Amino acid sequence: MIKKLKRRFILTSMAVVTLVLLLVSIVLFLGARRVVYSDADQMLKRSLMFSLGEKGNGEGRGGRFERAVVLTVDPETGEVENRSSGTLQNFSEEEQQELAQEAARGGKLKNRGVRASVEKRNGKTYVAVVDTAVEDRLLTAATKALALFAAGTWAALLLLVWLLSGWAVRPMAKAWDMQRQFVADASHDLKTPLTVILSNSELLKQQSEAADTPEVDRIEAAGRRMKDLVQKMLTLARMEDDPNRGAWESMDLSDMVMEGALAFEATAFEKGLTIDENVESGLVVKGNRAQVQSVLECLLDNACKYADPGSSVTVSLEKAGKRAKLTVHNTGSYIPPADLPHVFERFYRADKSRTASDSSGLGLAIVQSVVESMGGTVSVESSESAGTAFTVFLPRENG
Repeated sequence: MIKKLKRRFILTSMAVVTLVLLLVSIVLFLGARRVVYSDADQMLKRSLMFSLGEKGNGEGRGGRFERAVVLTVDPETGEVENRSSGTLQNFSEEEQQELAQEAARGGKLKNRGVRASVEKRNGKTYVAVVDTAVEDRLLTAATKALALFAAGTWAALLLLVWLLSGWAVRPMAKAWDMQRQFVADASHDLKTPLTVILSNSELLKQQSEAADTPEVDRIEAAGRRMKDLVQKMLTLARMEDDPNRGAWESMDLSDMVMEGALAFEATAFEKGLTIDENVESGLVVKGNRAQVQSVLECLLDNACKYADPGSSVTVSLEKAGKRAKLTVHNTGSYIPPADLPHVFERFYRADKSRTASDSSGLGLAIVQSVVESMGGTVSVESSESAGTAFTVFLPRENG
């Protein structure tokens, strides 16, 4: 849980940082482009004004506008005339005429390494063109520098956020560890008195076999429920401390599913249920055998417990790419949509009236912990017409 919280803190923080850096980079890029091309744009504007006689005599001579070339294009004949004494160094006369004609037609020349400004006067089109090779190189260099700056800043902030995430979740991690240790210690300490209670209740039953002892039966039933709850709490605490607790081994999941379904045949028969198996053979997974058995037992127990009498429980196992797909489906039961997102939460009971007395609300939480520790996923679907289906995906070792 703490790792998930830390990861979420990092992802949220870096999403905000990335957005801010992106916006700042865009603003800086637009500002840099405007500054880089400002002199060229002013040169175009003043060259046109000078050619049109709107400037004083002699302004623009002596090389001030020597990078800009002003050409006129006759709209009827398409004839191009150079109205300035300069020329574009990187373009031939023919290329300059083509540029002028294209600009006169409204074409965009920014991608051609030049910028142009157009003015129509006296039946002719005046086109001022300036070579922007220098500005293009400057903008490219500025863009690269900006990208490096943004990448370096992002990496530095990622490191800072990662360090801060540990500090931010430290109080919660400490509280979570204390809570987990308390649950583990309390569960462990409760096992001894529960064992005493159950053994003594069994002894009382043996001593009064001829008498009706409903009180002793109730004590024994309550003690067994309490023992089951304590055991599940201890299992969860141990898994949180070490998700891979116990020896991992390769196991034939197909055989385990068949054995699990067979073990619940008697339970299903007592309720008038049928268990249908559709198991593909030879699917091997790697994990803790006892934990995988607890997953199968929980899913099958829930399916038999909540299925309507006379209905059926279907257990299927098949390949799904590189994973094994296990589905336990029962008809008759229905989990409302509002409860579906919470069924894997601890102590959550979807049907309070049916589970208040005989369910700890921890079974599905254990299922999720085991499946996720093996690198798999578990989900649930439920509807009034189709019933309820729990689906588990586990990576196959022989995939």
